[in-house]
Amino acid sequence: MMKRFVVGQKWVNEDAMYGRFFGEVIETSDQGRRGTVVITDGQGNVLDTYNGSAATFQASGDWQLIEE
Repeated sequence: MMKRFVVGQKWVNEDAMYGRFFGEVIETSDQGRRGTVVITDGQGNVLDTYNGSAATFQASGDWQLIEE
């Protein structure tokens, strides 16, 4: 089931070669269907920003929602 983006939502990506990456939703639009996710490494360094649909972000299978 696809989750909509919510500001403050946290995601994790475990990559066998490059390690662990974190994503945090900082902005949403279209009732959470789209958003901006800041991607950081384990030390909090900003590596990239994703802008797009929640469905596409999740469809990759690489990102898992961190349930809090």
